[in-house]
Amino acid sequence: MKTDNRIDMFLGPSATFAGYVFLLVGTVYSFENPAGFILVIAGLFMGFSYIGTIIDFNQSRIKSYTAIFGLIKLGKWYPVNSFDKFRIYRSNRSYTSYSRGNIPLTIRKSDIRLDFMNSSGSLKVTIDRFDSFESARDEMSELIKNLHIASMEEWTKQ
Repeated sequence: MKTDNRIDMFLGPSATFAGYVFLLVGTVYSFENPAGFILVIAGLFMGFSYIGTIIDFNQSRIKSYTAIFGLIKLGKWYPVNSFDKFRIYRSNRSYTSYSRGNIPLTIRKSDIRLDFMNSSGSLKVTIDRFDSFESARDEMSELIKNLHIASMEEWTKQ
């Protein structure tokens, strides 16, 4: 059994919206000129690329990937035993874009993230994002049970 969690868009909200506009304009323009396909390809990349995580419960491994064009998932598989602990934290992200009049538009996003980490912190894989700490803790308990890893007391006290 595998689960596939879509974490974030590859680019920010402004670039993702620009990708949709490029896709639309490139499609219309490609009827007149074949060069419009360049805009279509750029729009597909900007609008549909995202970051995610796959958890394979049968083989006890995790893959953090980037889905290029929303189809090609590039990443590396890691065995679960290469991680030592979980980390639950609040992620605050802000995206700023400027108008032609140099007026900033800032979009702020906040969510709760669940990560697998090794003891040194050099290897980190984001499992999923949540609305509350309780739902992240529930997911952590389910992962401990379904991946057949060490007892929950050992993982949570680190």
